[in-house]
Amino acid sequence: MKRLILPLVLVCAATLPASAQVQLSLLTSVSLTGAMGNGIQPSAVAWDGTNAWVGVYNNSGAAANTFIVPVANVLTSPTVGTSFGTFSTSNTRGISSLSVNSSGTLIASLDNGANNASSIRAFTGSTGTQLWALGDAAGGNDSAKRGNGTAFDPGFNGTGTNAGGAAFLSIGSGRRFVVNPTTGAYLNGGTGGNADAIINFSPTSTTWRDLAFDPATGDLYTRESNRIGKATRTSNNGFSGNASTTLVASVGATAVDSQNIAFVNNSATGNFLLVNNRASGASGQQLGTVLQAYTTTGTALTLAFTGIDPVATVGVGSYDFSYDSVSKTLAVSDFSNKQLYIFSVGASAGSVAPEPGTLALCALGLGVGLGLRRKQTR
Repeated sequence: MKRLILPLVLVCAATLPASAQVQLSLLTSVSLTGAMGNGIQPSAVAWDGTNAWVGVYNNSGAAANTFIVPVANVLTSPTVGTSFGTFSTSNTRGISSLSVNSSGTLIASLDNGANNASSIRAFTGSTGTQLWALGDAAGGNDSAKRGNGTAFDPGFNGTGTNAGGAAFLSIGSGRRFVVNPTTGAYLNGGTGGNADAIINFSPTSTTWRDLAFDPATGDLYTRESNRIGKATRTSNNGFSGNASTTLVASVGATAVDSQNIAFVNNSATGNFLLVNNRASGASGQQLGTVLQAYTTTGTALTLAFTGIDPVATVGVGSYDFSYDSVSKTLAVSDFSNKQLYIFSVGASAGSVAPEPGTLALCALGLGVGLGLRRKQTR
């Protein structure tokens, strides 16, 4: 019977990685310095596998314009285009998030420190033409929101009337809002989105910074006061318990912005979350320390880098992410160094994590093997 058990052990050992690791390999970097004046820094990025859009933050010391910078053909012949979406923005405020869908519609969230009619805006990505702002009378007609992260909602298990909607969060509200990406009108009715799903933490805390969805299930992952939260999808416009749970309780930082998240669905690595752990805005923070990866249950993964020095690349910890599942590439905006990075995403030293089914099969197989051995030796 040892001859039966030993192969089972070896098979299970082969399927369980000794150290879960994600490999980020730098494909290219694009300097954004020429597109931004002094004190205007990159703060948000959207990426479709070919073109990128970078939103900016006003760190100039006075009111200044923020805007969106298009970068075409990033991997082949990068061209920094003419900026659009200009908005007069207070100091230490700016564009908090960008998202683009397969139709080329770009959604931008803007946090100017208070409720604003332009907190959520839509543009045609290829031309920069504004389609709507949340405060438009024909759309959401809502000037009572701040823009604190945006993402396209895949719906519940990929279906439902919310599928394809432009979702966003707003500091001070415990709801996931979702609007029509073409018009800006709320999809679930109500006034100002008050029929949208509740995702509060307990105790209630709503210092939202960013959000991302599992494209297969519609589960929602958030950054709130630097922690990572999850709201499990149960319906088109509902989440389990009308609540979020804490996956990773990072050092709290309610007064620090630019805490971002991306959901990475990659066949080589499995699903994982990429975040920047930004508990302060202090300078000298290393890229390799700030960028962190977790499974969708909150288990830390190891990040490995090639093509970039994760120790020598330092800044204030402000990075944003956008993942393209078709090309398996990740765009990262670097606030301090005014750079746009594109990485390929893959597994190194084993896959990210075994699927629950793998563990169950190993346990079942070993259990059967040991049971047969006990029976035979009685």
